[in-house]
Amino acid sequence: MPLEEYNLNYRFRGFYMQGQLDTSKEVLIPRQKDGQEGYDVLSPLYCYDGGKWSLLRGSKGEDPTVIEKSAVIVNRGWIPAHKKDRTTRPRDIHTNKLTRVVGTWRKGKNLHDYKHPNSPDDNTFHNIQLEDIGIFWNLPNFDEMKHYYFQAT
Repeated sequence: MPLEEYNLNYRFRGFYMQGQLDTSKEVLIPRQKDGQEGYDVLSPLYCYDGGKWSLLRGSKGEDPTVIEKSAVIVNRGWIPAHKKDRTTRPRDIHTNKLTRVVGTWRKGKNLHDYKHPNSPDDNTFHNIQLEDIGIFWNLPNFDEMKHYYFQAT
């Protein structure tokens, strides 16, 4: 999406999204809040693009309906450092239920704006660099989602 379109139609406006929030995939970004150490928690929200009909699949006797999924990177919010271990957050259990997330769209930063690079190979992240996170999670629509993320409110 061009920057002008983002600024005009999406910036500072509230939205909701519905999909499957995959809490089994999680990136923790270190951040202080009110002088307390903690983390921003990012997870993918998988949305389904509806069914597409494939004549080729139908001619082979397969189910002709193809359901594709796309993912949105969601910043679920801040947690204190003592909640880093997932077992201390019982509400974060991954389910296949549809979840409604309310929030706003945020523009990601340029890779060169960061002083400390991420190291996805050992799951060490220092910043919300969407390209690193998209590759780390192997998102199906990586090219579309490397510029914007959804900030839950």
